Amino acid sequence: MSSDLDSETRRDLESFVSDWLAEASVPGAAVAVVDRDGTRYAEGFGARDLEHNTPATEETLFGIGSCSKSFTGVAVLSLVEEGELSLSDPVTEYVDRYADAPGEPPTLRELLTHSSGFPSDGMAVALIQRYMGVDPTEVPVSGEADFGRYVADAADDRVTDREEFFYYNSGYTVLGEIVEAVTGQSFAAAVEDRVFEPLHMARTTFDRDAFDGEEDRMTPYYPGDDGSTEGGFPFDRNVEAPGGIVSSVSELATYLRCQMRGGEVDGTRLLEEETVAQAHEQHSTRKTRIDGAEQGYGYGWMIEEYLDDRMVAHGGSVGVSTAWQGFLEDEGLGVVVLCNTSADPHPMHVGPALLAILQGEEPEQVEPHYALAAKRDGLTGEYESSRGLMSGEVEREAGGLSLTLSAGRGDQTMPLVPESLDPDETEFYSVSADGARTELRFEEHDDHHDLFVQRWRLHGE
Repeated sequence: MSSDLDSETRRDLESFVSDWLAEASVPGAAVAVVDRDGTRYAEGFGARDLEHNTPATEETLFGIGSCSKSFTGVAVLSLVEEGELSLSDPVTEYVDRYADAPGEPPTLRELLTHSSGFPSDGMAVALIQRYMGVDPTEVPVSGEADFGRYVADAADDRVTDREEFFYYNSGYTVLGEIVEAVTGQSFAAAVEDRVFEPLHMARTTFDRDAFDGEEDRMTPYYPGDDGSTEGGFPFDRNVEAPGGIVSSVSELATYLRCQMRGGEVDGTRLLEEETVAQAHEQHSTRKTRIDGAEQGYGYGWMIEEYLDDRMVAHGGSVGVSTAWQGFLEDEGLGVVVLCNTSADPHPMHVGPALLAILQGEEPEQVEPHYALAAKRDGLTGEYESSRGLMSGEVEREAGGLSLTLSAGRGDQTMPLVPESLDPDETEFYSVSADGARTELRFEEHDDHHDLFVQRWRLHGE
């Protein structure tokens, strides 16, 4: 363990992470905090292996899932800098994919930014379920021929009449094939040569045997009805480029610092500063929140405004391991979170929450997931009108709430959508069967809330 955080910040961070493990049933995790000059904190939490109660450490190898996409981006962009590729090139110049797809052949840039119009074909999901041992395991997803059929399915469903963001893992698998075609190496070997070795990430790997040969490695788990169930990690060629890396927070800390420093760290330069800046720019829009804030997508990175700064980040999940790495651009502060299960909340919410703590902010005030959770948790429960003629039950549902009204003649259930992300604002709305917008409001009192819905004022317990 290493740390130069002040004692109060360290205590707040460790308390938050420990509570997350306990409340989300996460067996083991590791966290690193970095700035441009070095690693400020690195520590393990919980067990990397439950059977032997072996502690997780900052050196424990975890699957990083789709955090691997930025590594694929580095490999592609390094070939662009060498003049071997252009991001405007059609994929068909390098591999036999998408020749029969409607519209113009997709470009490398479109695959990098999930803006090619190809919807998800489910390949990665099927592979992850196969290795986890979760039904259905007999879906055909073995080798290049099966992968080609998934690609063909997505091609048939391509959207060509408008711009639309589809998170498309198979596009990154194809980018890996392009790296192989240009370099004459396997994709794994190309990334090792271009990223792992220059940054001295000696234990970071795509290889099952290398992972199995390490003593400090996670046992992968997925949540089950009877607690954490051991599963298998998807070491598979078709998952490598979109999500196949295993690494530790200590080694990812170096990689993240390299990204934060414009492509150079500790005297080693992976990419030119201008190239890295382009990778961190928004080239497509991944999602828009209810307050209108956008999360954009670059070249293997998600970009959004956060804490009066610009956050460049990415999350990852392979069913038995989840991950997040990201940094605040102006502040020059980054966090890595890895764990050995499919966690809820996901590290992509935990990581930004830790950045908030490091900046002296309360996560439930600034991080959308925790802000909505704080809003919902204070409002759930039983409500009743005077004389008990109308009653209601409010429960959590996705990012909002659900309300079930009962008046003796059957129940009516409606989803409640929050008007804002502000945890202190308690206005919601629903839509009736005739399309009318129904506004609902919770009013706080000393020991309860009142719910105003339709013609009713319901009193909370």
